[in-house]
Amino acid sequence: MIALTISDLMDANAACKRIAELTRRNITSGAPDAICIRNDSFSEDQFSSLAQLVGELWEGHVIIESDYPTNVSKALLHLMDRKPLIVGANRNNLEQFSTISKLFGCPMCISCEDMEELFDLVQQANGFGATDIVLDPMMRNMKQCLESCTDLKRLSKKLPEADHPVAVRTWSGEYAMTMAMVSLLVGDAIVIADDLDADSCETIGELVKSIG
Repeated sequence: MIALTISDLMDANAACKRIAELTRRNITSGAPDAICIRNDSFSEDQFSSLAQLVGELWEGHVIIESDYPTNVSKALLHLMDRKPLIVGANRNNLEQFSTISKLFGCPMCISCEDMEELFDLVQQANGFGATDIVLDPMMRNMKQCLESCTDLKRLSKKLPEADHPVAVRTWSGEYAMTMAMVSLLVGDAIVIADDLDADSCETIGELVKSIG
């Protein structure tokens, strides 16, 4: 899965243009196949309004990204039938996010830089009733991306806590495209990038088709 982001700091007109552009790229190249809604405003209302707009205009997968459980819950009210991936769970809010994941039946991404602690958080989330989990080892550069994706693929055969999809969160430009391609080749990751140009989307779309 390749997701490009949209910020809830955009006004409605700008957001509509962004969704339309991502829809065109999806049709022409197959990427992105998901939109990630970012809660940059930290506002419940702005986040919820953008979630509603994306739900109405975008037909692909949806990801919602916020550290605030109440904001996530309000946004999910507009996306309940879409079962979006929730990004934002960490050691500080794990119980709240696990409850939301269980209540709405949505997958949840847990973020932690330390791999052993990440596996502990997965166990805790299971105890809270969340079972549909994605792992985010918070890879900051290409070296970490390659090592973490490779390690998790290897460990997934031995540890149930590692046997989950992996999320790669990256930024924009050629470096983001390279991280996306590496992670897809190594472990078929869920890649969330802030932005990629049309040519990059086409290149990644062809890669996804070739390995799919």
